[in-house]
Amino acid sequence: MEKTKEKSFACVSSFILKIIAFVTMTFDHVGALLQTTVGENYWLALTFRHVGRIALPLFCFMIAEGVIHSKKPRKYFLRLGIMASIISLALFLIVGVVNTLPEFNGSLSFLRNQGNIFIDLLLGAVAVYCLTNKRWYIKVLAVLPLLFGIASFVVTSYEFAKAPVLIHWFPYFLRPQYHFYGIGMIILFYLIHYVAALFIANYSQKSGLPVESVKGTKVERYTLNILSAGVVIIWTILFFVVSLAMPEDWVFWLPGVQNSAMIAGAFLLLYSGKRGYNAKWFQYGSYLYYPLHLIVIFGIGSLF
Repeated sequence: MEKTKEKSFACVSSFILKIIAFVTMTFDHVGALLQTTVGENYWLALTFRHVGRIALPLFCFMIAEGVIHSKKPRKYFLRLGIMASIISLALFLIVGVVNTLPEFNGSLSFLRNQGNIFIDLLLGAVAVYCLTNKRWYIKVLAVLPLLFGIASFVVTSYEFAKAPVLIHWFPYFLRPQYHFYGIGMIILFYLIHYVAALFIANYSQKSGLPVESVKGTKVERYTLNILSAGVVIIWTILFFVVSLAMPEDWVFWLPGVQNSAMIAGAFLLLYSGKRGYNAKWFQYGSYLYYPLHLIVIFGIGSLF
């Protein structure tokens, strides 16, 4: 059998996926700024938001892969937890304190609806970690992060429909940014490994090759890549169906824009399974990039 290290169309490393995710995320946030300053339907802002939809599935995929392959998952959770705490505190201070100053005049209130992406990533990582546990009662706990995301989604939808009503018992700065959509996607990226294992077992039986000799080959890599792309496409379509089933005044996001997340599936089809460049500075810089690029983008925006 040919190993994944041999030539194949799967040529994108984890490092490249991160770069793509960071670039598209930056487009998304520039688009968000343009929407608040120029107009929600400004063509350039919408174009940037469409491009930005690619980022989340890639981050979710890397979180699932990170938990699966991490030798020190607790340190992984600690880094995500620290970032989630910092972003939540920043949201509280900006919206709850800074936004009350006369010179801002409520101009930063839109941040209330942004949520905290690191809560999505942390809860998704915890759910996957629970599923990797051999004890069944720990596996069952994986449903709790998903229920948290669903609760956040319901509360945010209700607030949007009943504005200016606010649900204070579920503070905005403790809500995930993508609610059950992001958390559920991370969980699905883990569960497809079970589906891939069934496929490989069937392939092994038909080809007469031992299962162990199939693992680590193109067959396994391509199977996982196709399933990963399928997760993004199917889960995004289901999320769109949810928007169609909800009352229009409860839909607080742009369903048509969110559908562009399916483009991320094309990059996952090219994933090589390799880590790629992973220097320490890049590992920690990856966490710092999120708050720093937001400060720069909105700092520039405040000048106009």
